[in-house]
Amino acid sequence: HCPFHNAQREAEKLEGGFAGFRVGIKSFVDDYRARAIHGRGMNVGVTSEGQLFIGKVQSSAPRVNLDQELRLDLEARPAGSGYAVTLRAEDPKGKKLAETSRQVPGEWLAGGVALVSSSGRIDPTPEPLRTLTGYKFYPPGQERGGTMRFWFADWTLSGTKVDAHDDRAYGPILFTLYTLSRGTLKLSAQFPPLAGAPMEAKLQVRNGGNRWKTISTAEIDPDAWNAVFRIPSWDDAKDHPYRVLYAMPDANGKVRQHAYEGTIRRDPKDSSEITVGLLTCIWDMGFPHSEFLRHLAWHKPEVLFWTGDQVYEAVGGFGVMETRNPDLLVPSMYDYLRKWYVFGWATRGLTRDIPSVCMPDDHDMFHGNIWGCGGKPTDPNLPVTGYQGQDSGGYKMPPRWVNMAQRAQTSHLPDPFDPTPIQQGITVYYTDLLRGGVSFAILEDRKWKSAPKVECPQAQITNGFPKDPYWDARKDDVPTAELLGQRQLDFLEEWAADWSGGAWMKFAVSQTLFACLQTTPTGDPNDELDPKLPILPVGQYPPNDWMMADHDSDGWPQHGRNDGIRKWRKAFAMHLSGDQHLGTTSQYGVDDFRDGVYAVCTPAISNLWPRRWFPSKPGKNPVKGKRDTGDFFEGFGNRITVLAVANPHQYPGGGLEGLRSRATGYSILRCNRETRQIQVAIWPRWVDPSAPGAKPYEGWPVTVKQLDNGLHGAKWTLEEIG
Repeated sequence: HCPFHNAQREAEKLEGGFAGFRVGIKSFVDDYRARAIHGRGMNVGVTSEGQLFIGKVQSSAPRVNLDQELRLDLEARPAGSGYAVTLRAEDPKGKKLAETSRQVPGEWLAGGVALVSSSGRIDPTPEPLRTLTGYKFYPPGQERGGTMRFWFADWTLSGTKVDAHDDRAYGPILFTLYTLSRGTLKLSAQFPPLAGAPMEAKLQVRNGGNRWKTISTAEIDPDAWNAVFRIPSWDDAKDHPYRVLYAMPDANGKVRQHAYEGTIRRDPKDSSEITVGLLTCIWDMGFPHSEFLRHLAWHKPEVLFWTGDQVYEAVGGFGVMETRNPDLLVPSMYDYLRKWYVFGWATRGLTRDIPSVCMPDDHDMFHGNIWGCGGKPTDPNLPVTGYQGQDSGGYKMPPRWVNMAQRAQTSHLPDPFDPTPIQQGITVYYTDLLRGGVSFAILEDRKWKSAPKVECPQAQITNGFPKDPYWDARKDDVPTAELLGQRQLDFLEEWAADWSGGAWMKFAVSQTLFACLQTTPTGDPNDELDPKLPILPVGQYPPNDWMMADHDSDGWPQHGRNDGIRKWRKAFAMHLSGDQHLGTTSQYGVDDFRDGVYAVCTPAISNLWPRRWFPSKPGKNPVKGKRDTGDFFEGFGNRITVLAVANPHQYPGGGLEGLRSRATGYSILRCNRETRQIQVAIWPRWVDPSAPGAKPYEGWPVTVKQLDNGLHGAKWTLEEIG
């Protein structure tokens, strides 16, 4: 039972929706977190017209006046082959106002229980769970509309059929992220909005036995709602158990201490092999992704790189609040944070112990595609939603919002190389991380990138795709267009020459690939049909795909792409990225094929857009005769040698069908100090790597020699020293 109050403004009329309970909550993924986010069940409560209902509304249902505090009591008792369910509405003193009853099957009640204040429609009586397993995209019944708003208090559950799981509580400390580089620890602890609660958290380490010592105190940021701890001179030679402490009063005013524990792992600087996990695009299909995270953990990665799209606008089944309205700024930030919390809820079992790098990409900024243009705002005369605004270049969300999102995802990274903000006071985070002697340049390849629609007006670009059928994207290398920006190029120049701290290998990490490996059979220059294209059986190859010129990739601007590759080449640094959804391993060419560094683009963990690489003509010098490998001039005329591709196919195996056919997965890189070789393997997310005979996608592993990142195939020579 639960008292609840009408939270409508007096001048507003209730239209649509209901308030009450949802019982018997189930999900197509059998996990309590999936049930909480995507769960379907039987709704029970009162409609905006004041009618009581159980599962469905009947015209004869009794009504109550909603202009008062109500107490709802729901009772279920065994009756025959099912249960007799009764819903009763009372006033605050316990006087019955209305009551309705219904007989339901027992399976309708088995599952989770939730409070609901819904502005959407009332779902009909739930179907059996077996139908839920067929969901491919969004769960049904997520329609929006109406103005129903209520608030609840004093909810209690009791009975012999009720199970409580206190260990499943999420908060007030939601999750942590940390990095340890060159003896400095940075750790962020994420909280939900805590209006009126204390705004201070503590970081403690255990000094033998069960003795805990406070080593730092941090304020919780009122926008990103995280506390950031920075500890220099950290003892990185051993593991350190840690905990974040937070004290807040409970409902009775008694101060309660909350703790969240993990381990700061030592820097494996003496290890002969360093394992890196490369990840991208974690939409909520398959949430909480337990099998993928278990498979990833089996590889024992020393560091995880989440290269972008940790947040998608549609996560959780609700809409997105894109706005420039200052009155709606805080609600929009809460909208973002709710989706960020979904990412943390799934991954915190790993991030509490394994150093993790998060790099915001376009969807993390509520953009379909983003051309940051040095931080300028998008054209305020164009809509904040849709393509027009984003294509004008810059950030469509206000700078306070952008900084909130960046702080949530990146405040635990090593200090920026140059912290000077860009336009609008937007912060930067590009930096380097040293782990186990492996140095990573962490780049922001969206922040300075020019807007292609502005730089190439004749191309009639929409959402990154030229619509002029006569436009030749291979010739649109505009000299004024930027990619990484001069600041990051200067950083890379210095980073390439810095081998201090025991560095013995280097990688450059950015959001997306410096080439466009996409094809389509439609003849229409956009990717809107990608989710609707037929997924071919394994071994089949479409006959007439043509290469795309998607400016969202970093194949454009071509000179900016080449400038970056030349900097990486100085460091013999392989390039790591994500975003494209298509898993590939390749080698860049600048002036000739294979004169650049190797590149790994990791596949999406969970996605809707199954991009593909099926060039109609075979590349030169293919790998073992595979026609999608070899030397190609891609859609922007850039040279690239494709070594392996994980194209979408009808892959057999376990897991959700929609995730298998989209060729989802992750990448594992093993860096060997003695041989100076990197073994790259891209794994399907549904394959258990611990199982006998388990293999990555066909074409992997690929082994790369460190010095081949820039010297392989080079035709230049040095003069002989006399």
